[in-house]
Amino acid sequence: MTVEPLWLVAVASFAALLTAWLLTPVVKVFIDSQSLWVRSHAHLYLAALAGVGAAALADNAFELLAFTGAAVGCALLIVIDLAVHRLPDLLVAGTGLVLLVSLAGTAAVDDAWNAFGRSILASVTLLCAYFVLALITPTGLGLGDVKFAAVIGLLLGWFGWTEVAIGTLLGFTLNGIIALVMIISRRGNHDSEVPFGPSMVLGAALALAISL
Repeated sequence: MTVEPLWLVAVASFAALLTAWLLTPVVKVFIDSQSLWVRSHAHLYLAALAGVGAAALADNAFELLAFTGAAVGCALLIVIDLAVHRLPDLLVAGTGLVLLVSLAGTAAVDDAWNAFGRSILASVTLLCAYFVLALITPTGLGLGDVKFAAVIGLLLGWFGWTEVAIGTLLGFTLNGIIALVMIISRRGNHDSEVPFGPSMVLGAALALAISL
């Protein structure tokens, strides 16, 4: 990874923010437009921040496109999951498709097929692992989480199996901490549903930050 110039970081952040703004109608399909989550423009701030991370991770134009697309998709999914406890198939599939096509372009240009193959394998591995966990604990994981795990695996797998392992572990750890805090603060109980998508994204982001 190389240190990106500030102008490129700013451009990536603005591009992510602009794309998230253009996709605001999609967010309103799943969240009431009067909801605080929509009126606060949380998805725009998250996308802009994630765009900075995308620029920091990218080594070429295809990677920048891949990571910025993932940043926007994850920002929208985080807000929707927090608001209505859903990870819509449309956004999960769209995020995964942008990431997949862009990484394939990177692999073709840089002859990075090993990394691309690892991404695909990591995606399938997390998809299967989360599916098994969802069968074992259906109240803990939903099918939306299972499908989103494939996207997270695709992203982390590009960097390595260490990132896949750390990102996955951190996702579960963060979700457990949040659930524990809710119980201690009496804002929830053992049966309370905690959206898992935000923890998955934050765990992946932390794993990638550690690898920088």
